[in-house]
Amino acid sequence: MYASLQQKYAFYSDLFRSAARASGALLFLAWLGLVIREAMLFGPPASVTFPQAAALAIVFAGYLVGWRHELVGGMLAIFGTAAFFAVFLLTLDSPPQLDAAWFAAPGVFYLLAWRYDPRRGAFGVRQL
Repeated sequence: MYASLQQKYAFYSDLFRSAARASGALLFLAWLGLVIREAMLFGPPASVTFPQAAALAIVFAGYLVGWRHELVGGMLAIFGTAAFFAVFLLTLDSPPQLDAAWFAAPGVFYLLAWRYDPRRGAFGVRQL
């Protein structure tokens, strides 16, 4: 019995896209776990953290948008991370821990996926 294998070309963009999706889901679940843990230990969040939550909502929106539109999702995730750092610095007068910069990693992966996708045609529109 003969078996035929179809050849499928693997692109770097597919690797970057998968890394962006996996790391975005992992970061969101880790953040959600921390929020639930903090709420159980200390009660509802203080009102001073609402601007930080708004900046993180932009980050997570970028993760979701990036599933379909890598350029827009990547820019939203990176912009949201920068906004989170700015809001944290302005509201608490101290910078956040450097670990918070990992929120931008899926955005960088989305931008790399968009940049190296050979199926992307004119004006950044992906061709199938």
